[in-house]
Amino acid sequence: MRQATGRSQKLPPVLGFAVKRSCRSSPFANALRVHVAHALFATSVLGGCKDHHDGVASATVPLIVEGNRPFIELVLRVGERTPRTARFLVDSGGGGFLMTESLAGDLGLELGETSTEEGRQYAHVKTSIEASVGAFVLELRPERVSVAMGTDDILPDAAPGHADGMLPGHVLSQYHVVFDYPHSTFTIAHAGVLRPKGESIAMPVSKGSGFPRTEIEIDGITYGFLIDTGASFTMVSEVVLKALGSAHADWPRHDGAYGEAATLGGQTLETLTVPRGRWGSLQLAEFGVTSQREGTFEQWMSSMMTTPISGSLAGNVLRRYRVELDYPGRTLYLGP
Repeated sequence: MRQATGRSQKLPPVLGFAVKRSCRSSPFANALRVHVAHALFATSVLGGCKDHHDGVASATVPLIVEGNRPFIELVLRVGERTPRTARFLVDSGGGGFLMTESLAGDLGLELGETSTEEGRQYAHVKTSIEASVGAFVLELRPERVSVAMGTDDILPDAAPGHADGMLPGHVLSQYHVVFDYPHSTFTIAHAGVLRPKGESIAMPVSKGSGFPRTEIEIDGITYGFLIDTGASFTMVSEVVLKALGSAHADWPRHDGAYGEAATLGGQTLETLTVPRGRWGSLQLAEFGVTSQREGTFEQWMSSMMTTPISGSLAGNVLRRYRVELDYPGRTLYLGP
């Protein structure tokens, strides 16, 4: 889920949902780029390497974090062409497997029907394409593979870094994935392959969208959140922020996007600094939240979740932890 620029807050259905915010750079003046000497492409295999779809059972690759967003390299194959490596945003709150037009051109893709959403054109991909994380081949749904026309970066101009595409929630939801932010690695595996680490927390997953849900306690109240790796800054409904701000006049509160969130723009209403919270048994240190208009989460986003939510938990909090999402097991494992 990307964060807001000054443009309309709605993103096209091809991307997933309306509150996608497109400010990659919002909290950070300088992007943190993690370089790992070798792509690990490691395989943790139980019962033999070829048990899952004639491929490896898991793979681990470098995780690059810029502007609080996670990126990995995918290997793309089209027919007999030479494989092409491209950088993708890994977005647990994203809706479609999306590529830029420049990447589609490099791959020689045949494009089909186009649609216009929010002033931008998107084309359906007619060519069969294979995408893999290292040697781990992803199961893609052809009807949800699209190209953003007229683009060479799916991220907005104001944001740091670059992304040739987006690896979204409905693809991730087939697997067990690990965002190890502290150690700069990303792991993906078939169900039952990995041995989980960390505190286990229930994680309902919406069948249609693949969006994972969690709960955070703030000021003694428990709120439902989308786990949104593609967003740089945590967002809540204006109802939540106003209630917290009214109850705690000493909590720093500002109009619009402020401080780390200064470049969010768009319909960001306020920014509030929360001094503490709780995620499972983990005590959350100070973190910021911005607010969106009432109904954005309560109605629109909640319609794509298993049960209602009040916000989206994003990179400014997630990057502090090893976040393990066992989608098939509907369980989150959280650790340092």
